[in-house]
Amino acid sequence: MSKVIREYYEEAGVQPFLFEEKIQKLNNNSDILQEFEYWIQNHKYVDGIKVEGYSASEIASLSPYLEGEGTFMLLIELRENPEKAKKRIKNGFKIK
Repeated sequence: MSKVIREYYEEAGVQPFLFEEKIQKLNNNSDILQEFEYWIQNHKYVDGIKVEGYSASEIASLSPYLEGEGTFMLLIELRENPEKAKKRIKNGFKIK
């Protein structure tokens, strides 16, 4: 587990049950985890990977609510459940 990401979530006050879920998703997607670490340390996107045609910076540009961590969680969702993620993007990230 990444010390950088652990500290990021601890400083953000992420609840333990969410913390474990997020860490598991990142551990299962090590390439996304590495880009997230870079973003935490540099506040810049690497854009080394694309998932379903989207890079991290492209996702971040879709909504002001996706800056940083949300961007990387959506990359994982695009990989694990592309139809659901693309529907969220198409619908403008509306919350029910």
